Amino acid sequence: MIPYKVLLERAADSPDKAAFLSEAAGEVTFSRLAERATRLAAAFRRHGLGKGDAIAALLPNGMEIIELYIAAGAIGAVFQPLDFRFQGEELKNALVTTEVRMLFCHASRVREGMEAVVPASVEKVVIGGEAPGWTAYEKMEASPSGEDLSVHLDEETDPALFLYSSGSTSDIKCIPVTFRQLDFFPADLVHFWDPDRFSRGISLLPLSHISGPVVVNTCLRFGFSYVITDRFLPGTLLGLMEKHRVTWTHSVPSIARLLLRGNPEKYDLGCLKFIALMGTSVPTSFLVELARKIPSADVIQGYGLTETSPLLTLEPPREEGRQVGSIGKALPGAEIRLVDAQGNDVAVGEPGEIVVRGPKVFSGYYRNPQLTARVFKDGWFHTRDVARRDREGFYVHLGRLDDLIITGGLNVFPAEVEAAAVRFPPVKEAVVYGLTDAGRGQAIGMDVCPREGCEIDPDALGRFLQEHLAAYKIPKQINVVEAISYTPTGKAIRKPRDGT
Repeated sequence: MIPYKVLLERAADSPDKAAFLSEAAGEVTFSRLAERATRLAAAFRRHGLGKGDAIAALLPNGMEIIELYIAAGAIGAVFQPLDFRFQGEELKNALVTTEVRMLFCHASRVREGMEAVVPASVEKVVIGGEAPGWTAYEKMEASPSGEDLSVHLDEETDPALFLYSSGSTSDIKCIPVTFRQLDFFPADLVHFWDPDRFSRGISLLPLSHISGPVVVNTCLRFGFSYVITDRFLPGTLLGLMEKHRVTWTHSVPSIARLLLRGNPEKYDLGCLKFIALMGTSVPTSFLVELARKIPSADVIQGYGLTETSPLLTLEPPREEGRQVGSIGKALPGAEIRLVDAQGNDVAVGEPGEIVVRGPKVFSGYYRNPQLTARVFKDGWFHTRDVARRDREGFYVHLGRLDDLIITGGLNVFPAEVEAAAVRFPPVKEAVVYGLTDAGRGQAIGMDVCPREGCEIDPDALGRFLQEHLAAYKIPKQINVVEAISYTPTGKAIRKPRDGT
Protein backbone atom coordinates (compact mmCIF):
# COMPACT_ATOMS: atom_id res chain seq x y z
CA MET A 1 0.00 0.00 0.00
CA ILE A 2 1.01 3.64 -0.47
CA PRO A 3 0.48 5.13 3.03
CA TYR A 4 -0.50 8.56 1.67
CA LYS A 5 -3.29 7.11 -0.49
CA VAL A 6 -4.68 5.06 2.39
CA LEU A 7 -4.47 8.10 4.68
CA LEU A 8 -6.67 10.04 2.24
CA GLU A 9 -9.21 7.20 2.45
CA ARG A 10 -9.21 7.35 6.27
CA ALA A 11 -9.49 11.16 6.15
CA ALA A 12 -12.58 10.72 3.99
CA ASP A 13 -14.34 7.97 5.94
CA SER A 14 -13.15 8.81 9.49
CA PRO A 15 -12.04 12.47 9.39
CA ASP A 16 -12.49 13.24 13.08
CA LYS A 17 -11.15 9.98 14.47
CA ALA A 18 -7.86 10.18 16.40
CA ALA A 19 -4.98 8.68 14.46
CA PHE A 20 -2.09 9.61 16.76
CA LEU A 21 -1.79 11.17 20.19
CA SER A 22 1.25 12.83 21.73
CA GLU A 23 2.07 15.29 24.46
CA ALA A 24 3.49 17.80 21.99
CA ALA A 25 0.90 17.55 19.20
CA GLY A 26 -2.17 16.53 21.17
CA GLU A 27 -4.80 14.51 19.32
CA VAL A 28 -4.09 14.32 15.60
CA THR A 29 -7.08 13.21 13.55
CA PHE A 30 -6.83 11.44 10.21
CA SER A 31 -8.01 14.60 8.42
CA ARG A 32 -5.44 16.79 10.17
CA LEU A 33 -2.66 14.32 9.41
CA ALA A 34 -3.71 14.19 5.75
CA GLU A 35 -3.59 17.98 5.53
CA ARG A 36 -0.10 18.20 7.04
CA ALA A 37 1.26 15.33 4.93
CA THR A 38 -0.14 16.94 1.76
CA ARG A 39 1.55 20.23 2.57
CA LEU A 40 4.86 18.51 3.20
CA ALA A 41 4.63 16.50 -0.02
CA ALA A 42 3.94 19.67 -1.99
CA ALA A 43 6.92 21.34 -0.29
CA PHE A 44 9.14 18.41 -1.30
CA ARG A 45 8.05 18.88 -4.90
CA ARG A 46 8.79 22.63 -4.76
CA HIS A 47 12.29 21.78 -3.54
CA GLY A 48 12.83 19.55 -6.54
CA LEU A 49 12.48 16.21 -4.75
CA GLY A 50 10.85 13.27 -6.45
CA LYS A 51 10.79 9.53 -6.96
CA GLY A 52 13.82 7.70 -5.59
CA ASP A 53 15.29 10.68 -3.71
CA ALA A 54 16.31 9.96 -0.11
CA ILE A 55 14.85 12.12 2.67
CA ALA A 56 16.52 11.52 6.04
CA ALA A 57 15.34 12.25 9.58
CA LEU A 58 17.45 12.45 12.74
CA LEU A 59 14.63 12.79 15.25
CA PRO A 60 13.32 11.44 18.56
CA ASN A 61 9.87 9.89 18.63
CA GLY A 62 7.31 12.47 17.54
CA MET A 63 4.63 13.28 14.99
CA GLU A 64 7.21 14.71 12.60
CA ILE A 65 8.61 11.24 11.82
CA ILE A 66 5.12 10.05 10.89
CA GLU A 67 4.38 13.09 8.74
CA LEU A 68 7.69 12.82 6.91
CA TYR A 69 7.29 9.09 6.25
CA ILE A 70 3.84 9.55 4.71
CA ALA A 71 4.74 12.69 2.74
CA ALA A 72 7.91 11.16 1.30
CA GLY A 73 5.97 8.16 0.02
CA ALA A 74 3.37 10.46 -1.54
CA ILE A 75 5.92 11.61 -4.13
CA GLY A 76 7.80 8.30 -4.36
CA ALA A 77 10.78 9.51 -2.32
CA VAL A 78 12.56 7.10 0.04
CA PHE A 79 12.25 7.90 3.72
CA GLN A 80 15.42 7.27 5.73
CA PRO A 81 14.87 7.49 9.50
CA LEU A 82 18.13 7.42 11.44
CA ASP A 83 18.79 6.34 14.99
CA PHE A 84 18.78 9.54 17.05
CA ARG A 85 22.16 8.57 18.52
CA PHE A 86 23.94 8.54 15.14
CA GLN A 87 26.78 11.05 14.99
CA GLY A 88 30.18 11.71 13.44
CA GLU A 89 31.35 9.32 10.71
CA GLU A 90 28.42 7.00 11.40
CA LEU A 91 25.97 9.76 10.50
CA LYS A 92 28.04 11.03 7.58
CA ASN A 93 28.30 7.58 6.00
CA ALA A 94 24.55 7.08 6.32
CA LEU A 95 23.91 10.33 4.46
CA VAL A 96 26.53 9.72 1.76
CA THR A 97 25.70 6.08 1.01
CA THR A 98 22.15 6.84 -0.13
CA GLU A 99 22.93 10.35 -1.47
CA VAL A 100 20.42 11.99 0.86
CA ARG A 101 18.86 15.12 -0.63
CA MET A 102 17.23 16.58 2.48
CA LEU A 103 17.85 16.08 6.21
CA PHE A 104 15.40 16.85 9.01
CA CYS A 105 17.11 17.20 12.37
CA HIS A 106 15.92 18.05 15.87
CA ALA A 107 17.32 21.33 17.20
CA SER A 108 19.00 19.53 20.10
CA ARG A 109 21.28 17.75 17.59
CA VAL A 110 22.18 20.82 15.54
CA ARG A 111 25.43 21.74 17.17
CA GLU A 112 28.96 22.80 16.33
CA GLY A 113 30.60 20.25 14.09
CA MET A 114 27.40 19.21 12.31
CA GLU A 115 28.41 21.15 9.19
CA ALA A 116 31.45 18.90 8.80
CA VAL A 117 29.26 15.80 8.94
CA VAL A 118 26.41 16.81 6.62
CA PRO A 119 27.45 17.01 2.94
CA ALA A 120 27.05 20.47 1.39
CA SER A 121 24.60 19.09 -1.17
CA VAL A 122 22.06 18.18 1.53
CA GLU A 123 19.26 20.65 2.28
CA LYS A 124 18.93 21.02 6.05
CA VAL A 125 15.68 21.49 7.98
CA VAL A 126 15.57 21.99 11.76
CA ILE A 127 12.67 20.93 13.99
CA GLY A 128 11.98 22.38 17.43
CA GLY A 129 14.04 25.56 17.11
CA GLU A 130 16.17 27.64 14.78
CA ALA A 131 19.75 27.41 13.56
CA PRO A 132 21.86 29.40 11.06
CA GLY A 133 21.91 27.70 7.68
CA TRP A 134 18.89 25.52 8.53
CA THR A 135 15.31 26.00 7.31
CA ALA A 136 12.65 25.92 10.03
CA TYR A 137 10.25 22.98 9.72
CA GLU A 138 7.22 25.26 9.88
CA LYS A 139 8.29 26.94 6.63
CA MET A 140 8.16 23.59 4.87
CA GLU A 141 4.41 23.43 5.54
CA ALA A 142 3.24 26.35 3.44
CA SER A 143 -0.21 26.02 1.87
CA PRO A 144 -0.29 23.35 -0.82
CA SER A 145 -0.17 24.62 -4.38
CA GLY A 146 -2.89 22.29 -5.57
CA GLU A 147 -0.47 20.49 -7.85
CA ASP A 148 -0.97 16.84 -8.71
CA LEU A 149 1.08 14.74 -6.28
CA SER A 150 0.47 11.45 -8.03
CA VAL A 151 3.45 9.35 -9.06
CA HIS A 152 3.71 5.92 -10.62
CA LEU A 153 5.07 3.39 -8.13
CA ASP A 154 5.70 -0.33 -8.32
CA GLU A 155 4.88 -1.37 -4.77
CA GLU A 156 6.66 -4.71 -5.19
CA THR A 157 10.03 -3.24 -6.12
CA ASP A 158 10.17 0.49 -5.32
CA PRO A 159 11.73 1.21 -1.90
CA ALA A 160 9.69 3.11 0.68
CA LEU A 161 12.47 3.07 3.29
CA PHE A 162 16.20 2.99 3.72
CA LEU A 163 16.83 1.55 7.20
CA TYR A 164 20.20 1.25 8.88
CA SER A 165 20.87 -1.77 11.05
CA SER A 166 23.97 -2.72 12.99
CA GLY A 167 22.61 -5.78 14.76
CA SER A 168 24.79 -6.59 17.76
CA THR A 169 27.98 -7.81 16.11
CA SER A 170 28.52 -6.20 12.70
CA ASP A 171 29.05 -2.92 10.88
CA ILE A 172 26.03 -0.79 9.98
CA LYS A 173 24.28 -1.70 6.77
CA CYS A 174 21.52 -0.09 4.70
CA ILE A 175 18.37 -2.16 4.14
CA PRO A 176 15.89 -1.10 1.43
CA VAL A 177 12.28 -1.98 2.29
CA THR A 178 9.58 -1.84 -0.40
CA PHE A 179 6.06 -0.50 -0.05
CA ARG A 180 4.71 -4.04 -0.41
CA GLN A 181 6.96 -5.44 2.31
CA LEU A 182 5.59 -2.90 4.78
CA ASP A 183 2.11 -4.37 4.25
CA PHE A 184 3.00 -7.63 5.96
CA PHE A 185 3.09 -6.42 9.57
CA PRO A 186 -0.57 -5.31 9.74
CA ALA A 187 -1.61 -8.62 8.18
CA ASP A 188 0.66 -10.58 10.55
CA LEU A 189 -0.90 -9.06 13.67
CA VAL A 190 -4.38 -10.20 12.70
CA HIS A 191 -3.27 -13.56 11.27
CA PHE A 192 -3.64 -15.18 14.70
CA TRP A 193 -5.21 -12.43 16.80
CA ASP A 194 -8.51 -10.50 16.91
CA PRO A 195 -8.06 -7.05 15.27
CA ASP A 196 -9.97 -5.39 18.13
CA ARG A 197 -6.93 -5.95 20.38
CA PHE A 198 -5.00 -3.40 18.32
CA SER A 199 -7.44 -0.48 18.39
CA ARG A 200 -5.02 1.74 20.35
CA GLY A 201 -1.28 1.15 20.70
CA ILE A 202 1.66 2.92 22.30
CA SER A 203 5.26 3.31 21.19
CA LEU A 204 7.77 1.45 23.36
CA LEU A 205 10.38 1.40 20.59
CA PRO A 206 12.12 4.09 18.53
CA LEU A 207 10.00 5.09 15.53
CA SER A 208 13.28 5.47 13.61
CA HIS A 209 13.49 1.68 13.31
CA ILE A 210 11.15 -0.46 11.22
CA SER A 211 8.68 -0.53 14.12
CA GLY A 212 7.71 3.07 13.31
CA PRO A 213 6.57 2.70 9.70
CA VAL A 214 4.86 -0.65 10.28
CA VAL A 215 2.69 0.65 13.13
CA VAL A 216 1.82 3.70 11.03
CA ASN A 217 0.69 1.38 8.24
CA THR A 218 -1.33 -0.65 10.75
CA CYS A 219 -3.14 2.46 11.99
CA LEU A 220 -3.85 3.65 8.46
CA ARG A 221 -5.08 0.30 7.16
CA PHE A 222 -7.46 -0.46 10.03
CA GLY A 223 -8.26 3.05 11.28
CA PHE A 224 -6.56 2.39 14.63
CA SER A 225 -4.84 4.99 16.82
CA TYR A 226 -1.43 5.13 18.46
CA VAL A 227 0.15 7.01 21.36
CA ILE A 228 3.58 8.50 20.65
CA THR A 229 6.12 9.21 23.38
CA ASP A 230 9.86 9.73 23.58
CA ARG A 231 9.99 9.56 27.39
CA PHE A 232 10.73 5.97 28.31
CA LEU A 233 10.19 6.32 32.05
CA PRO A 234 8.19 3.72 34.00
CA GLY A 235 5.64 6.12 35.46
CA THR A 236 5.25 8.04 32.20
CA LEU A 237 4.58 4.91 30.13
CA LEU A 238 2.13 3.40 32.59
CA GLY A 239 0.36 6.73 33.05
CA LEU A 240 -0.11 7.09 29.29
CA MET A 241 -1.42 3.55 29.04
CA GLU A 242 -3.98 4.27 31.74
CA LYS A 243 -4.96 7.72 30.43
CA HIS A 244 -5.43 6.71 26.80
CA ARG A 245 -6.88 3.23 27.46
CA VAL A 246 -4.13 1.56 25.47
CA THR A 247 -4.95 -1.96 24.22
CA TRP A 248 -1.57 -3.18 22.92
CA THR A 249 2.13 -2.57 22.59
CA HIS A 250 5.20 -4.30 21.23
CA SER A 251 8.72 -3.88 22.50
CA VAL A 252 11.92 -5.64 23.50
CA PRO A 253 12.63 -7.07 26.97
CA SER A 254 15.05 -4.34 28.07
CA ILE A 255 12.39 -1.65 27.54
CA ALA A 256 9.44 -3.77 28.66
CA ARG A 257 11.19 -4.23 32.02
CA LEU A 258 10.47 -0.55 32.64
CA LEU A 259 6.80 -1.44 33.03
CA LEU A 260 7.60 -3.72 35.95
CA ARG A 261 9.73 -1.05 37.63
CA GLY A 262 6.74 1.31 37.61
CA ASN A 263 4.52 -0.99 39.73
CA PRO A 264 1.86 -1.60 37.05
CA GLU A 265 -0.56 -3.03 39.62
CA LYS A 266 -1.10 0.56 40.84
CA TYR A 267 -2.56 1.61 37.46
CA ASP A 268 -5.84 0.77 35.75
CA LEU A 269 -4.54 -1.21 32.79
CA GLY A 270 -7.62 -3.30 32.19
CA CYS A 271 -7.78 -2.21 28.55
CA LEU A 272 -4.28 -3.57 27.83
CA LYS A 273 -4.86 -6.90 26.06
CA PHE A 274 -1.65 -7.62 24.16
CA ILE A 275 2.09 -7.22 24.83
CA ALA A 276 4.46 -8.64 22.23
CA LEU A 277 8.19 -8.95 22.85
CA MET A 278 10.17 -9.14 19.64
CA GLY A 279 13.51 -9.90 18.11
CA THR A 280 15.51 -11.75 20.76
CA SER A 281 15.43 -14.55 23.31
CA VAL A 282 13.16 -13.75 26.25
CA PRO A 283 13.43 -15.62 29.57
CA THR A 284 10.22 -17.49 30.35
CA SER A 285 10.38 -16.18 33.92
CA PHE A 286 10.12 -12.60 32.62
CA LEU A 287 7.13 -13.46 30.44
CA VAL A 288 5.40 -15.04 33.44
CA GLU A 289 6.19 -12.08 35.72
CA LEU A 290 4.91 -9.55 33.19
CA ALA A 291 1.70 -11.54 32.71
CA ARG A 292 1.24 -11.77 36.49
CA LYS A 293 1.67 -8.02 37.01
CA ILE A 294 -0.59 -7.11 34.04
CA PRO A 295 -3.15 -9.95 34.08
CA SER A 296 -5.42 -8.43 31.42
CA ALA A 297 -2.73 -8.77 28.73
CA ASP A 298 -1.55 -11.74 26.70
CA VAL A 299 2.26 -11.56 26.87
CA ILE A 300 3.69 -13.22 23.81
CA GLN A 301 6.80 -13.46 21.67
CA GLY A 302 7.51 -12.98 17.99
CA TYR A 303 10.68 -13.10 15.92
CA GLY A 304 11.97 -11.28 12.89
CA LEU A 305 14.53 -8.87 11.49
CA THR A 306 14.51 -5.59 9.62
CA GLU A 307 15.60 -7.64 6.61
CA THR A 308 12.36 -9.69 6.83
CA SER A 309 9.80 -6.86 7.06
CA PRO A 310 10.04 -7.70 10.08
CA LEU A 311 8.02 -10.62 11.51
CA LEU A 312 8.69 -14.26 10.63
CA THR A 313 6.97 -15.92 13.59
CA LEU A 314 4.34 -14.99 16.16
CA GLU A 315 2.71 -16.83 19.04
CA PRO A 316 -0.93 -17.77 18.48
CA PRO A 317 -3.57 -17.46 21.22
CA ARG A 318 -3.39 -19.92 24.09
CA GLU A 319 -6.46 -21.82 22.89
CA GLU A 320 -4.54 -22.66 19.70
CA GLY A 321 -1.83 -24.49 21.62
CA ARG A 322 0.36 -21.52 22.49
CA GLN A 323 3.60 -22.43 24.27
CA VAL A 324 5.10 -19.93 26.73
CA GLY A 325 8.78 -19.42 25.90
CA SER A 326 8.32 -20.09 22.19
CA ILE A 327 8.69 -17.41 19.51
CA GLY A 328 5.57 -18.87 17.92
CA LYS A 329 4.70 -20.34 14.56
CA ALA A 330 5.64 -19.30 11.04
CA LEU A 331 3.67 -16.47 9.43
CA PRO A 332 2.77 -16.18 5.72
CA GLY A 333 5.18 -14.47 3.35
CA ALA A 334 8.36 -16.45 3.98
CA GLU A 335 9.55 -20.04 3.90
CA ILE A 336 11.62 -20.97 6.95
CA ARG A 337 14.20 -23.74 7.23
CA LEU A 338 16.59 -24.72 10.03
CA VAL A 339 19.94 -25.87 8.65
CA ASP A 340 23.31 -27.11 9.88
CA ALA A 341 26.74 -25.71 8.92
CA GLN A 342 26.61 -27.57 5.59
CA GLY A 343 23.18 -26.17 4.71
CA ASN A 344 21.31 -29.42 5.37
CA ASP A 345 17.95 -29.41 7.14
CA VAL A 346 18.21 -30.49 10.76
CA ALA A 347 15.91 -33.01 12.41
CA VAL A 348 12.86 -31.93 14.42
CA GLY A 349 13.97 -30.72 17.84
CA GLU A 350 17.57 -30.11 16.80
CA PRO A 351 19.15 -26.63 16.69
CA GLY A 352 19.77 -25.05 13.30
CA GLU A 353 20.34 -21.68 11.68
CA ILE A 354 17.18 -19.92 10.54
CA VAL A 355 17.25 -19.37 6.76
CA VAL A 356 14.36 -17.81 4.87
CA ARG A 357 13.16 -16.82 1.44
CA GLY A 358 10.00 -15.25 0.05
CA PRO A 359 8.42 -11.83 -0.57
CA LYS A 360 9.03 -10.66 3.00
CA VAL A 361 12.79 -10.96 2.56
CA PHE A 362 14.78 -7.95 1.36
CA SER A 363 16.70 -8.04 -1.92
CA GLY A 364 20.11 -7.20 -0.46
CA TYR A 365 22.08 -4.51 1.34
CA TYR A 366 22.11 -1.21 -0.53
CA ARG A 367 25.27 -0.76 -2.59
CA ASN A 368 26.99 -3.57 -0.73
CA PRO A 369 27.12 -6.61 -3.03
CA GLN A 370 29.92 -8.25 -1.03
CA LEU A 371 27.89 -8.36 2.18
CA THR A 372 24.77 -9.38 0.27
CA ALA A 373 26.64 -12.33 -1.26
CA ARG A 374 27.71 -13.46 2.21
CA VAL A 375 24.17 -13.61 3.61
CA PHE A 376 22.37 -15.12 0.59
CA LYS A 377 23.11 -18.69 -0.45
CA ASP A 378 21.12 -20.36 -3.23
CA GLY A 379 18.35 -17.79 -2.77
CA TRP A 380 18.06 -18.28 1.00
CA PHE A 381 18.77 -15.45 3.42
CA HIS A 382 20.90 -16.69 6.32
CA THR A 383 19.84 -14.86 9.49
CA ARG A 384 22.64 -16.26 11.70
CA ASP A 385 19.97 -16.81 14.36
CA VAL A 386 19.61 -20.30 15.80
CA ALA A 387 16.35 -22.01 16.73
CA ARG A 388 14.75 -25.40 17.11
CA ARG A 389 11.27 -26.44 15.98
CA ASP A 390 8.94 -29.03 17.49
CA ARG A 391 6.48 -31.31 15.69
CA GLU A 392 3.63 -28.82 16.18
CA GLY A 393 5.56 -26.11 14.33
CA PHE A 394 6.54 -23.98 17.34
CA TYR A 395 9.99 -22.38 17.24
CA VAL A 396 12.29 -21.65 20.21
CA HIS A 397 15.00 -19.03 19.71
CA LEU A 398 18.39 -20.15 21.01
CA GLY A 399 20.59 -17.16 20.13
CA ARG A 400 23.00 -16.01 17.44
CA LEU A 401 25.54 -18.16 15.63
CA ASP A 402 28.01 -15.40 16.48
CA ASP A 403 27.26 -15.98 20.17
CA LEU A 404 27.78 -19.76 20.03
CA ILE A 405 30.32 -20.95 22.57
CA ILE A 406 32.28 -24.10 21.72
CA THR A 407 33.78 -25.57 24.87
CA GLY A 408 35.69 -28.82 24.66
CA GLY A 409 34.10 -29.43 21.24
CA LEU A 410 30.54 -29.06 22.59
CA ASN A 411 28.12 -26.32 21.52
CA VAL A 412 26.56 -24.05 24.13
CA PHE A 413 23.89 -21.50 23.22
CA PRO A 414 23.98 -18.57 25.67
CA ALA A 415 20.20 -18.18 25.75
CA GLU A 416 19.81 -21.61 27.34
CA VAL A 417 22.23 -20.78 30.17
CA GLU A 418 20.68 -17.33 30.65
CA ALA A 419 17.18 -18.83 30.86
CA ALA A 420 18.36 -21.20 33.60
CA ALA A 421 20.10 -18.38 35.51
CA VAL A 422 17.02 -16.14 35.72
CA ARG A 423 15.11 -19.02 37.32
CA PHE A 424 17.33 -18.45 40.38
CA PRO A 425 15.12 -16.09 42.45
CA PRO A 426 17.67 -13.31 43.17
CA VAL A 427 18.67 -12.97 39.46
CA LYS A 428 16.84 -10.36 37.40
CA GLU A 429 18.93 -10.52 34.21
CA ALA A 430 21.87 -12.50 32.89
CA VAL A 431 24.17 -12.35 29.88
CA VAL A 432 26.50 -15.18 28.83
CA TYR A 433 29.67 -14.90 26.72
CA GLY A 434 32.73 -16.88 25.76
CA LEU A 435 36.03 -16.82 27.65
CA THR A 436 39.33 -17.78 26.11
CA ASP A 437 40.44 -21.06 27.69
CA ALA A 438 43.74 -22.77 26.88
CA GLY A 439 42.45 -26.25 27.67
CA ARG A 440 38.92 -26.22 26.21
CA GLY A 441 39.19 -23.51 23.55
CA GLN A 442 36.41 -21.55 25.24
CA ALA A 443 34.84 -21.50 28.66
CA ILE A 444 31.61 -19.82 29.73
CA GLY A 445 31.42 -16.50 31.50
CA MET A 446 28.26 -14.89 32.80
CA ASP A 447 27.26 -11.50 34.19
CA VAL A 448 24.19 -11.39 36.42
CA CYS A 449 22.17 -8.46 37.71
CA PRO A 450 20.26 -8.84 41.00
CA ARG A 451 16.62 -8.06 41.59
CA GLU A 452 15.90 -4.99 43.71
CA GLY A 453 16.62 -5.71 47.36
CA CYS A 454 18.39 -9.01 46.60
CA GLU A 455 21.98 -10.17 46.70
CA ILE A 456 23.45 -12.89 44.50
CA ASP A 457 25.85 -15.46 45.89
CA PRO A 458 27.78 -16.70 42.82
CA ASP A 459 28.56 -20.01 44.48
CA ALA A 460 24.91 -20.62 45.30
CA LEU A 461 23.94 -19.70 41.75
CA GLY A 462 26.56 -22.12 40.42
CA ARG A 463 25.10 -24.94 42.51
CA PHE A 464 21.62 -24.06 41.28
CA LEU A 465 22.76 -24.24 37.66
CA GLN A 466 24.35 -27.64 38.24
CA GLU A 467 20.86 -28.94 39.03
CA HIS A 468 19.44 -27.62 35.74
CA LEU A 469 22.23 -27.80 33.13
CA ALA A 470 24.77 -30.29 31.83
CA ALA A 471 28.20 -29.89 33.42
CA TYR A 472 29.81 -28.44 30.27
CA LYS A 473 27.23 -25.60 30.25
CA ILE A 474 28.10 -24.34 33.76
CA PRO A 475 29.84 -20.93 33.71
CA LYS A 476 33.48 -20.86 34.76
CA GLN A 477 33.08 -17.26 35.93
CA ILE A 478 30.00 -15.57 37.38
CA ASN A 479 30.20 -11.81 37.87
CA VAL A 480 27.58 -9.77 39.72
CA VAL A 481 27.00 -6.43 37.95
CA GLU A 482 24.69 -3.47 38.51
CA ALA A 483 23.17 -3.58 35.03
CA ILE A 484 23.31 -5.45 31.72
CA SER A 485 24.17 -3.41 28.61
CA TYR A 486 21.88 -3.58 25.57
CA THR A 487 21.95 -2.39 21.97
CA PRO A 488 19.37 0.28 20.94
CA THR A 489 17.10 -2.53 19.70
CA GLY A 490 17.22 -4.40 23.00
CA LYS A 491 19.79 -7.14 22.37
CA ALA A 492 22.16 -7.93 25.22
CA ILE A 493 25.76 -6.96 24.43
CA ARG A 494 28.06 -9.94 24.82
CA LYS A 495 31.73 -9.15 25.27
CA PRO A 496 34.01 -12.17 24.84
CA ARG A 497 36.87 -12.00 27.31
CA ASP A 498 40.12 -13.72 28.12
CA GLY A 499 39.78 -16.32 30.83
CA THR A 500 41.73 -16.05 34.04
